[in-house]
Amino acid sequence: MVDIAVPGAGRRWRVLLAALAATLLLGACAPEYDWRDVRGPGGEYWVQLPSRPATMTRRIHLEGLEVEMTMQGAKVGERAFTVAIVPLPGPNAEAAGMTPERMLAAMREQMLRNIGAATTVPTRAVAVRLADADGREAGKTQLQAVSARGTGRHADLELHGRFGLWQGRALQIVAIGPQLDPQQTEHFLESLRLVKR
Repeated sequence: MVDIAVPGAGRRWRVLLAALAATLLLGACAPEYDWRDVRGPGGEYWVQLPSRPATMTRRIHLEGLEVEMTMQGAKVGERAFTVAIVPLPGPNAEAAGMTPERMLAAMREQMLRNIGAATTVPTRAVAVRLADADGREAGKTQLQAVSARGTGRHADLELHGRFGLWQGRALQIVAIGPQLDPQQTEHFLESLRLVKR
């Protein structure tokens, strides 16, 4: 084989190899997002999760009221992407002051406390898509969007979520973790479709 000398070719190859090495290095360090369509355990919603989902139900306390929360989510590195639903309180709880709106506020405040953030962060209304049982578009509704950054020992954490009431349940969709990728986080939040029955 005969080598053909091309002026400047060596430098161009070195630059190309350096760029390729940097790309591979970044790719090796970047978390993998393998988005897949997932339906809520009771059929309440559709959402895209970035890896194989896990589902769990556990009892939690919201301002003294014990409720059953069902969570579905996935992790990518240290970043968690979850959707959680809680049945709304019955008449006895409402009579004691735990209205659906108060329950939803308690869920939001608890998530903010988890990262040491102020519980009085501003919210804004955002449109969320509705779908039928087969996942076809069926209009829109609104949830309240929240963004916050942790403080103290949780200062590296951020939270982006949406909270709302939907068909007899309080619902939250939350991305939480250090250095959340804005595009991936938005993809997750925007993928939520509430199932209209």
